[in-house]
Amino acid sequence: MDIKYSTENNGETYMKITIGKNAWTITGYSRAAIKTCIMINELNLAFDMGYASDHGFALDNKLISHGHCDHIGALHTDHCTRAMFNINKDKLYIMPFQCIKPFKLVVSGISEMNNGRLSTNIKILDNLVQTNIVESESCLNDYYPLLSKGQKSEYVVKSFLMDHKVTSFGYIIYRKSEKLKPEYTNLDRDAIIALKKHMTKLTDTFYTPLLAYTGDTTIEPIIKNPELLNVPLLIMECTGFSDDDTDSVQCGKHIHFKDIINNQELFKNEKILLFHFSQKYKTLDDILELTNNFDITSEFKNKLLYFY
Repeated sequence: MDIKYSTENNGETYMKITIGKNAWTITGYSRAAIKTCIMINELNLAFDMGYASDHGFALDNKLISHGHCDHIGALHTDHCTRAMFNINKDKLYIMPFQCIKPFKLVVSGISEMNNGRLSTNIKILDNLVQTNIVESESCLNDYYPLLSKGQKSEYVVKSFLMDHKVTSFGYIIYRKSEKLKPEYTNLDRDAIIALKKHMTKLTDTFYTPLLAYTGDTTIEPIIKNPELLNVPLLIMECTGFSDDDTDSVQCGKHIHFKDIINNQELFKNEKILLFHFSQKYKTLDDILELTNNFDITSEFKNKLLYFY
């Protein structure tokens, strides 16, 4: 495991995490009410776009949890920068339905300014070039394929409704794979080839959960969702750590560290990466010192990572 925190890495956190057979390179930055963008190289995706970066522009999948500006405020920059530099690549934006029209309006306004028009009657660009905009709601029950840097992607995503002050979604990424049906596993290669000429499908499709991202939420949708509690890597918001944070966290519909610790026996994840810390915590040591006030099992403590 290799970790460089934002304070020592030019303002961006860097983590290299190995979980089972999967190695994830996770970069970005997150502070409550300022900006959040968590990028995962191997998946060619960013969770939320609260700020723009050179690295973020190169990623083709942007999964937006909700419409607060610290989570979506730089998505228009991502789109317009690609257009300005003629980056002719498909890109996928998944966001709540209520965000789509306002996003198109913002992008349309930026386009007007870029072209130097008077902007007396901005026309909404419903058809954004090489951008597939998908409603988060449409991914609640169906797997949606992510874009790949090369050939067809083996990764898909599903969304999960969270509990925030506005409509907010979390996401789980799965690896899609095909395996021979049990009745064919004992056949040799030639026999399988012969069967393929007469049958359309000899395999079963499997979806293996890899990691999840909660976006902003209270603890309730997480502790009630077995998939979120068992996914190998859970990237979970945690805004407050001190007793003084309790009221503001509850009012903002966020997670307090005590909400997690009070339910620690439910989390079967291999690792839990906490993000979205309150601005009041100026160093990671401030946070870690407060965690010492809680009754945490050694097993659970070893699961915790901090995206600071």
